Amino acid sequence: FLAGGAKPVEDGALDGRTVPFSKIRGIIARNMTASLQNSAQLTMSAVFNASWLQRVRAKLKEAGGEKQRVTIGDLIAYGTAKTLSSFPSINAWVGEDSYTEFDTVNLGIAVDTPRGLMVPTVFNAAKRSLLEISTEIRDLAAACREGGISPEKLKSGTFTISNLGALGIRTFTPILNPPQAAILGVGCIEYAIRQTDEGMLYYPACHLSLTVDHRAVDGAPAARFLKALCETLEGIEGYVQEELS
Repeated sequence: FLAGGAKPVEDGALDGRTVPFSKIRGIIARNMTASLQNSAQLTMSAVFNASWLQRVRAKLKEAGGEKQRVTIGDLIAYGTAKTLSSFPSINAWVGEDSYTEFDTVNLGIAVDTPRGLMVPTVFNAAKRSLLEISTEIRDLAAACREGGISPEKLKSGTFTISNLGALGIRTFTPILNPPQAAILGVGCIEYAIRQTDEGMLYYPACHLSLTVDHRAVDGAPAARFLKALCETLEGIEGYVQEELS
C-alpha cells in the first residue's frame, strides 16, 4: 500500500542501506511483537510532585562519597520496589491460564546499550537499601554496555522500569516485558501548575506511565498502585532517613 497515490520507486532511486538485525536486535523484535500479540495491554499515566525527590537528591549530593552518585532514577527505582511489596498483583507473571503473584520484588531496569535494549535484574529490591540499589543499577548498566553481563542477571525480573526522562520524554507507552504483568515508564521532570487548598502551586512534575496486562490486572487495581507509588515518591524523604544521616 502506497499512501497518497505514490508510485513505486525503482531500485537505486533512493540513497540508503539495508541493516540486518543483529542477534540481540532480532531477539528484541520477536519479544516485543509477541508481547503485543499475546497480551491485553492497558496504559495509564500519572504525575507526582518531584520536589522531595530533588530535595533528597541534593542532600545526598552534598553528603559526598557514594551518596552523591545516587540519581533521581535510583530514587524512583527504590520507591517503586517499596511500593510493589504491597501490590503482589502488579508484581506478577501472567501465563496462558493463570498468573503468579510474587512477594519478592526482582526489579528489571531497562538499559540502552550499543547492541540494543537490555533489562538486567536487581534481585530482592524491596529489601535493599537505597545505596545498594543505586550501586547495583550502576554496575548492571555498565556490564550491559560493556558486553560482560551474566545471562543469569537478565532473568527472573517480576517488574520492569523504563526511564526515558533524561532524553526529555514526557510520557510514552512502555511495552510489557513478558511474562511480567506490568511495566513502569518514567518521563522527564518539568514545571507545572496545580490547584491546592492554599492556592496555585508551581511545582516540578514528574510523569509516570504504567502498562499492565489486562488479562490479570484490571484498571482500578493498576490505578491504585500508581496512586500509591506517587504517594511513596512524594514522601521519599521518610524512607531514606538512614542514608541522609
